[in-house]
Amino acid sequence: MNNNSFKHLVGFTAITSCLACSNAFAEDLVVSATSQTSDDYALAVAWSNQLADAEGDLRLTVVDNGSVKGLRQLAASRVDIAVIGAPHYLDAVEGKGNFSEDPERFTSAYQGFKSLFAISTSAGQYVVRADAGIEGFGNLGGHSIAIGRPGGNAGRVSSAFLEAYDLSAGEDVDTQFIDYSDAFNQMANNRLDGTFVWGGLPQAAIDNASRTMDLQFISPDEAHLEAFRDHITAGEHYRLKTISTEEIEEAYQGRVSADGDIHFWSFPYMFVVDAELDDDTAYELTKSLWGNLDEIKKTSSALNLLRLDEATSGLTADMHPGSARYFREIGLIE
Repeated sequence: MNNNSFKHLVGFTAITSCLACSNAFAEDLVVSATSQTSDDYALAVAWSNQLADAEGDLRLTVVDNGSVKGLRQLAASRVDIAVIGAPHYLDAVEGKGNFSEDPERFTSAYQGFKSLFAISTSAGQYVVRADAGIEGFGNLGGHSIAIGRPGGNAGRVSSAFLEAYDLSAGEDVDTQFIDYSDAFNQMANNRLDGTFVWGGLPQAAIDNASRTMDLQFISPDEAHLEAFRDHITAGEHYRLKTISTEEIEEAYQGRVSADGDIHFWSFPYMFVVDAELDDDTAYELTKSLWGNLDEIKKTSSALNLLRLDEATSGLTADMHPGSARYFREIGLIE
C-alpha cells in the first residue's frame, strides 16, 4: 500500500469513528407518560420522533407508568422526565394523597423537581354502556364503574366526585380499580357498567370501544364542583371543561351519545425533570417541541387542542431555567 492510500484509509477510518462516537454519545432520555392511549403519550412519541429527525444529540424513549408511579420512577432516577398533574405534584411535595406513605427520600426528591412546561389537552371523562340505565353521574348508585389503575390519582378524584353527590365509593357504587383498556373489555361482556378515561377529544380508547358497543357520556356538573373540592387535596387546581354535544357528535360521528353538554375534569399536566438536568438540555428539549408545534400537532388528532399559550400557565413546580430561557426568547414570559 502506497503512502497516499494509507493516509486516505486512516482519514476515512477517523471520520467513521467520529460519526460512530457521535451516535454513541447521543443523550438518550426516558420520558414516562400516563398510558399508551393518553394525549401526553402521543405528545411524547411525536416529541421523540422530532428529536430523532433533527439528528442532534438528544433522544427520547417513551414508556408508560401512570402519573403516580412515573413520578416515583423519576425520584428513583429510573426515568428522566415524568408527567404529573399540577395538584398532584403539590400532594407529592407535601406528602399527601397518594404520596402520603412515600419514603422521605422520595418526598425530598419531589421537592427538587422543575417543570419544563404544561399541557391542558387531556381531561378526565366518564363513559357508560348506553344500555346500563345510567342517566347521569348522580345516578351511579347501584352500578359498577372502573376508576383507573390501582394507586392512581384518577381513583381519588373519581371518589371525591362521588362524595360530592353523597355517594360512597365501594359502597353505594361498585368502584373498581381497573385500567380503562381492560374496563372496556369487561363492559363489552356486560360485567361492568362504565369507566373513567383520561385523554382528549376524540379519545382513542373510547373511539375503538364505540365501534363495538353503544356508549354514553356522563359527567359531574358545576353545581357539585365546590363540594368536590372539599373532598380532595389541592382541589382548587381542578377545573371542569364544558364539551358541547356538537363536539361529541363530530368527534365520534354519532357513536357516543350525550344528554346535553357534558364536563371533563382537568388541570395543567406538567412535564417535570430533576433540577440537576443541565440548562442547555432543558432548553433544547423545550425548543424541539414548541418550536415545531404545527408539525407535532399533525401527528395525532388528540393533540388538536395543544396550545403554546398554556405551556407556562398553572405550574405548581418552578420552571426549569433552561425552559424559561426558551419561553423568554419567544416572548411568552418576561
